[in-house]
Amino acid sequence: MLPLLNPKGPLNTGPVDLFLGAGILMTLLWAGTTRTRIHVPYAVPLGVLAVAGLVAALLGTAPGRGGGAVVQEAFLLAWCAAITSLCTTPERLRFLLRVWCLSAIVWAVVLILSVSTGQIRVPGGVGGYGDRARLWFDHPNLAGNYFVISIFVILAARQPRKPVVRTLAVITLVIAILLTGSNTALLCLPVGGLVIVFLRVRDRSGSIPAVAVALCLVLAGGVLWSTVGQATVASLQHTDNPIFRYSVARTSRSAEGRESLFSSSFELYREGNVVGVGPAATRQALAETADRPAKEAHNDYLGTLVERGPLGIFALIVLAGAAGVRVMGAQRLSPEWAAVMPNPAALAGAAAGIALTALTHEALHYRHFWTLLAVVAALYLTREHEPGLPDGAQAHGV
Repeated sequence: MLPLLNPKGPLNTGPVDLFLGAGILMTLLWAGTTRTRIHVPYAVPLGVLAVAGLVAALLGTAPGRGGGAVVQEAFLLAWCAAITSLCTTPERLRFLLRVWCLSAIVWAVVLILSVSTGQIRVPGGVGGYGDRARLWFDHPNLAGNYFVISIFVILAARQPRKPVVRTLAVITLVIAILLTGSNTALLCLPVGGLVIVFLRVRDRSGSIPAVAVALCLVLAGGVLWSTVGQATVASLQHTDNPIFRYSVARTSRSAEGRESLFSSSFELYREGNVVGVGPAATRQALAETADRPAKEAHNDYLGTLVERGPLGIFALIVLAGAAGVRVMGAQRLSPEWAAVMPNPAALAGAAAGIALTALTHEALHYRHFWTLLAVVAALYLTREHEPGLPDGAQAHGV
């Protein structure tokens, strides 16, 4: 139900949050009756992020909006904890991954059918994006990110199991991404693929060959972009094809818009106080200036600095580090868990895709992002049951 984000309720909630809330409540009831331990990964960095946000909100001009953003983060952390605590057996994690993969395929088919029948703006969705499809997501870029992360989950779990069916599923999701017109989602595919290749080569041949292969691929990609890519984008500037007009053809315009917005946001931080303007207050702060466009930060790193100050960006870096440690720790699994996650390198590809997305969009509140973090944390917790690996207490830290 992850795509069901509209129509909106209080605190930017959507219909999907009814399901997430029910899942959290049921997990607490189950844990209480079975005396199961509740694991809360990423609690320390998100707690610091929340403190920085609350302080900035209290001292800013929009305390209500800032407090609402912190409540949203607490809810997402609870969802992450519920999934992590439930997926302590291979059977449960396998079921979760199967549902994710199959539902993403179904939603991709629904999106393709909606475009084919002319229903770009589905009932309950939001408008204002031309011919870019997004179902009930807040915007097409969020839809594109959901589908690209789902591709990496499909590759990681190898669901569906039959290679031919899995290939068709990936192609379907790529078509859905093209229809959303999200350039960042399209860019996540080669970036995440590069990470997968690096880790697979490293595991088979060592770090030096892996670095060599990665550098060759990066060089080949750079040459291909400079010789073919730029000319192709330029030739598509005036195309009548809506798929290319609202995606690849707008690359230069999007880059210029982001550059201007990032410059305005950084100037806003330099002119403000050290604690930040408050969560979700960038648009309002920019609107109070006559010479700057009133938009959200569209960058998690810069947006966190502007809204929560140095303490907030420090917490975000720690959160990224904690997620990175868990992603890399999940690369070596016992045979029992490797049967559930036969290609964990694809999880690292998904994490790289989220990190890249955070450069051009604010992905911190994406529900599927926290579901991915929960899956990674659940896999990392399995290390405590494996002999010869570091003590499992490390998994309960940051």
